Amino acid sequence: MADLLTVDQLAQMLDMHPRTIRRYIRDNQLKATKVGGEWRIRKEDAEMFIGSKVDELKSEAMNDIQGFIDGKDSGVEGKLQVCTVLDCYVENQEAVKISEIIMSYMNQPDPTRGKAKFQYFFDDTEKKGRYIIWGTPTFVGRVLSAVGESVQ
Repeated sequence: MADLLTVDQLAQMLDMHPRTIRRYIRDNQLKATKVGGEWRIRKEDAEMFIGSKVDELKSEAMNDIQGFIDGKDSGVEGKLQVCTVLDCYVENQEAVKISEIIMSYMNQPDPTRGKAKFQYFFDDTEKKGRYIIWGTPTFVGRVLSAVGESVQ
């Protein structure tokens, strides 16, 4: 994560619509600053916001995973679809770096990727980053390989 995030970047990280993020800003639930006419969210403010929404987001993520298992529409495109849960027992800073790696793949203009989704949580008590990735097997495999190569 860069020091400043755009509304679109945070929305993608949280699998939310950018309008939802703007509503949180407007309702003073999420701190943000206008830079050049666009909202920017400091990394620390995003982490505080995510932390305050963790239980709600975890519940939604578990429902999404259960829906995938039950064969409901995951919103992912392609004949082959996968949902994977990756747990990394690391400190918060390393967890953020892993999230940045995954986000770089999510943000790449790759027409072969198709529609993919990503959610991330950090459990401070367990020192565990949990990453949930939906997409094609090829895309998810590339992401997992990149993460595996970065964590030694």
